[in-house]
Amino acid sequence: MKIQSDDSSPRRGALASTKADLRELSGNSHATVQELQVFLHELKGKSPHDMLGVVATSYLVRALGISSTIIIGGILVFTAISYFFGSPETPAEVAAPPAPAPAVVPETPKLDLKPATKADPLAPIGVGEELIAPPNKNPLESKSDNFLKDLE
Repeated sequence: MKIQSDDSSPRRGALASTKADLRELSGNSHATVQELQVFLHELKGKSPHDMLGVVATSYLVRALGISSTIIIGGILVFTAISYFFGSPETPAEVAAPPAPAPAVVPETPKLDLKPATKADPLAPIGVGEELIAPPNKNPLESKSDNFLKDLE
């Protein structure tokens, strides 16, 4: 049971026109509603046994089975591909001893890579400033700042 649209205009590209997309959506929804009405009309006034026969002859169950089979098959195929064609890592390769270091390493001169001193734009607001706290006092614990005192 296929209901085709009546317009025989050529297909347009994606995102061509929002108005045309809404018109096409309206036409497709109308076709879906008609298909459901025909299906429900077939079920009207029948016994439960006859209804099961109508549902069995419907393509819905068949389409569900086919789509489930395709999805499960795709998952199995892609899992097998990644399993059999993946990079093989063996423990022997991972546990191989490192190559010996070269005996003589030429010394490189130390370069001072500090940028030229510029005025730091964040200095006025205190970014990068270090404050020294006493080592025996936790700055996050304050005796006067008890926010649970009202709950007692």
